[in-house]
Amino acid sequence: MLFPTLHGMPESHSLHSHRRRASRALLSLSALLLLTLAASLVAAPLTFPTLTTRQGVTYRDVQVSRFDAVEVRFLHAAGAATVLLADLPPDLQKIFGYDPRNASTVMADKHQERVQTIITEADKKAKAAALLEQEQADAAELKTIRASPLRCHVNHVFATEDSLQASVSPADKLPVKITSKRGKYERVKLTPQGKPLLVEQVVPDQSFILGDTLRILPKSARVVPQTFITVYLIESGVGDLPLCALTPEDTLRFRKKLAALKAAVPPAPAEQAPAPADPSAPAK
Repeated sequence: MLFPTLHGMPESHSLHSHRRRASRALLSLSALLLLTLAASLVAAPLTFPTLTTRQGVTYRDVQVSRFDAVEVRFLHAAGAATVLLADLPPDLQKIFGYDPRNASTVMADKHQERVQTIITEADKKAKAAALLEQEQADAAELKTIRASPLRCHVNHVFATEDSLQASVSPADKLPVKITSKRGKYERVKLTPQGKPLLVEQVVPDQSFILGDTLRILPKSARVVPQTFITVYLIESGVGDLPLCALTPEDTLRFRKKLAALKAAVPPAPAEQAPAPADPSAPAK
């Protein structure tokens, strides 16, 4: 028979609630102790006056810095060391939670990670070497481009779908000629030092070395009619007009783009020669 308590509830129900509260308090205390232990481990790393391996190697004043299922790393009186847990005596293996089955799995994973790291590092070195080689090749080609500027006079210019087209004339520094008042003769204008005054001019009765019309990239390049410009040859075999740029850097950039486009186009299949006639076949 259940007797009511002061609160009007059965006595067994009150006892059950009391036990639940006690259990919760015990769990909270356990969690607190674990946290305290973890904090103490972080604050004070494992230390050993001496640590001797199964091979008889002894380390003094050992302070553990890191360990896992396979190995332990530590500082000691003479420096630092890494020892496999399998090489420790059983009492130390127990401290570090050594399990041979788990260690073999972790060891295999670590080996795979090392292999992958070696492959990755080799790949990085190969890419770095290729990049350095490309940079050196670009620098050499840029030097060659800079050594081959071509001056011309822009007569007319108009925009096409992908570039500018400019009709040009050759330009060079020529002596300035002065015509007499009556127009009977010309003479060369001299500098204060008595030398011929040279000014960039259109070379008469000659065509520009690349042709009378150029395609210029990029389309956004600033090309003004009736001015002198410097051009650099990108390629002369693209379409019916030579392809040029106004700077060495743009020239190199478009050369590389054209090379990449050409490399992406599969080669045309070789034409097969007709089969020789069969001499035994009857003539038609």
